[in-house]
Amino acid sequence: MSNVNFHNITNNFQDARLVSLRLWPKANEIVPRDRGGPYVVLQEGYDPQDLKMIPTEFVIGRSGQWLPLAYFYKMPIPQRRAEFIFGTAAEVMQMMSDLPSRPAILGRDTPGMIEMTPDDKEIAAAIEAWKEKTRGGSNPGFGEDET
Repeated sequence: MSNVNFHNITNNFQDARLVSLRLWPKANEIVPRDRGGPYVVLQEGYDPQDLKMIPTEFVIGRSGQWLPLAYFYKMPIPQRRAEFIFGTAAEVMQMMSDLPSRPAILGRDTPGMIEMTPDDKEIAAAIEAWKEKTRGGSNPGFGEDET
């Protein structure tokens, strides 16, 4: 991850990417979901309060709070699915339209990391597959179809 074009995390939908998890082996467990779903919303940048300005990938949840992707993988599966995995793009659009102008960041005080479970590795692989697919040519932003 290069930090050439990074900025502080924002709640602007134009800075976020809608990531399809339809290739995730457990995608059919998310109901309801649309043709491209389920989804996570990803943004790369800095925590505005991080004085070291370490580039990080974040996901946003239904609560409107951003969480570093590494912490997302460490959450209990039911909590992760309930808060951060959206079944439809319409859910994401509604959540993003209701956000305040200033982003809220979770995970600043989260204690040490634990080993990834097989489910963590599967969802990580689905996110990485989407990112790999979008490298090189155009990089679909929020709301653009990546197919």
